[in-house]
Amino acid sequence: MDKRILIVEDEEGTRKYVRFVLEQNGFTVYEAASGEEALELVPGIHPHLMLLDVKLPGMDGYEVCHKIRNNHPGVGIIMLTACDEGINKVKGLELGADDYIVKPFDSLELAARVKAVFRRLSHTPGDIPVSYSDLKIIPSTRQVYRKGAPVALTPREYDLLLFLARNPNRIISREELLNHVWGDNYLGELKTVDIYISRLRAKLEDRPDKPRLIKTMRGVGYLFKPD
Repeated sequence: MDKRILIVEDEEGTRKYVRFVLEQNGFTVYEAASGEEALELVPGIHPHLMLLDVKLPGMDGYEVCHKIRNNHPGVGIIMLTACDEGINKVKGLELGADDYIVKPFDSLELAARVKAVFRRLSHTPGDIPVSYSDLKIIPSTRQVYRKGAPVALTPREYDLLLFLARNPNRIISREELLNHVWGDNYLGELKTVDIYISRLRAKLEDRPDKPRLIKTMRGVGYLFKPD
């Protein structure tokens, strides 16, 4: 797999440092100094992953993330932020980011986070489709259909849905979901799971406020309950 990464960072020193680290780890790297430049590059280079700075001149990282998710949902996104405030983390996750890294970060953390996202992008445990009523998941192509129409999911949303669908009628704690989908070394908060469940419901449920497929077991976790 040719692992292509687009770095979107206006600070040249940071951009060159990140590029050096990633190329040392075998990735093919492209650069953009602004969100507008990144959006122009994406259709031509088809990156598998974007490292997206939050504070960009002009269009900020959140707006870029939103546009990428609408037009290129299969691209992994790691947000880079100099601010460690929870509200920024939540906003990035709500817009579809797969992970975030807080500056300053070292080369080992950067490489580990990037490799973790690529493992999820390439991981297809078994090719047997999973079908429930009007929902169909095809692991071999990472495609999801509802009522026969394709559903555009981010890589992380897909991994979360597949894990839930392969464990129907079982209450699964947030801790287990976080460990399985995000990995044992993920440093994020349990609230991350809630954000992604909300996003899945918005895409899969007729009434996200009264979900029939992914139910909340208050104080315990979530239950995937197919019809």
